[in-house]
Amino acid sequence: MPTPPPIFIVGAGRSGSTAFHHAFARHPHVSWISKILDVAPRAEALNAAVLRGLSTPGIQTLLRRGVIEPGHLKPSEAYAWWERVAPGFSEPFRDLRADDLTPKSRTRIRSAIDRLVLDERPTPLIKITGWPRIGYLDAAFPDARFIHVVRDGRAVVNSILQVDFWDGWRGTKGWRGLDMTPDQKARWDASGQSFVTLAAMELSDMLDAMRVAQPLIDADRVLEVRYEDLCASPTSTFEAVTDFCDLEHPEGFAREIADFGFENTNDKWRLDLTDHQQRLLESELGRHLDHWGYDRVFEPDTP
Repeated sequence: MPTPPPIFIVGAGRSGSTAFHHAFARHPHVSWISKILDVAPRAEALNAAVLRGLSTPGIQTLLRRGVIEPGHLKPSEAYAWWERVAPGFSEPFRDLRADDLTPKSRTRIRSAIDRLVLDERPTPLIKITGWPRIGYLDAAFPDARFIHVVRDGRAVVNSILQVDFWDGWRGTKGWRGLDMTPDQKARWDASGQSFVTLAAMELSDMLDAMRVAQPLIDADRVLEVRYEDLCASPTSTFEAVTDFCDLEHPEGFAREIADFGFENTNDKWRLDLTDHQQRLLESELGRHLDHWGYDRVFEPDTP
């Protein structure tokens, strides 16, 4: 039996896609990549064994009670696995498009994802962050579904500034290898080379890529999930998600979602940043805030 179309979760890092992914992974009919493939990228059989073990009632009970949650049982983006399957996928300097996919990479990606799934969990569920790469993935899987998790960009940038793996503190050398446009360089210099502005520019590039790539995919294969709606109404959000993905919504999964504990921390950017930093942030992200319907706090700058 052919593997059902994969479901790709995409979005900028720190947008809430990890919580969404971990919750969705509790659906009994999806297969996903575990952290095992971060450490051992060729261990697809072991990954399958982990998923098979999670289907046993005893392990499910222990996981729900928090008695066990070893790291290798958690879903992962597993870029080490991706890099083995499709060299260059993990950290391209720009978004990957359909014309970047070679026939060999297409064959390898489809074969690798086929090896990930179990008969009892036939639908692949895969999360990536950063560049959307949906043009590239759509070329490999013309029937794939894409779920874009979007969040208030001000909260995203504030979260980026709190993590230990953001390389922007080293300046543009650590800025995902991107070259600034002259306009970006002028704005960054005008901000006093603010790290808030730099992080906002990085997010803006990712959102620009999504806005370019998403219209190229059939609208009925792309679903947008707002992080804020997910936190406010996880049950109705996931009912819409499973309907979009042509998946059943069993009672046990509904309970898992209701008990997951999504938390909206969007207001922290107002507490963690100075008034000046907030203004810089909102100025840089203004057009994206407007596009996705997030109200501005400050009046837009006028020429």
